[in-house]
Amino acid sequence: MMDIFFTNPNDVPVPPEKMGIRELKATPYADGKRVAIEFEITPFQQKPNIEIGILNRDHEEVSSLSVVEAIENTMSFTLHLREPRPHGEYQVKMQLFYTDLKSLDDEEDKLIKDLLLENKRHVVTAETIFSITAQDA
Repeated sequence: MMDIFFTNPNDVPVPPEKMGIRELKATPYADGKRVAIEFEITPFQQKPNIEIGILNRDHEEVSSLSVVEAIENTMSFTLHLREPRPHGEYQVKMQLFYTDLKSLDDEEDKLIKDLLLENKRHVVTAETIFSITAQDA
């Protein structure tokens, strides 16, 4: 097993059932086509999986991100919005979860994302919103 080190020694890593999402922020770039996603989760004893999706005003997914077995408890990413002219309000949904990857060995024909999502446990969620105005896009 790999050792995981966190910056704050007083912030004790927790087991999967005590995991939490401390912060989720979404900040659109000035071009209106990209979004900076930043989040912090509790320090962990076991590496969690993370799914982030961005939904437009019609509840269609316009961007997504998957992290398998995270090794950091704070991360930031840039997501590109897959729309010709992004505008309006968007919802960011984040799921933090665990999957027993060893039990999935027999299902080699499926995509890893599908396997992870179908077999998740200890799910924690967070949501936030952001807006892009016509002048941003």
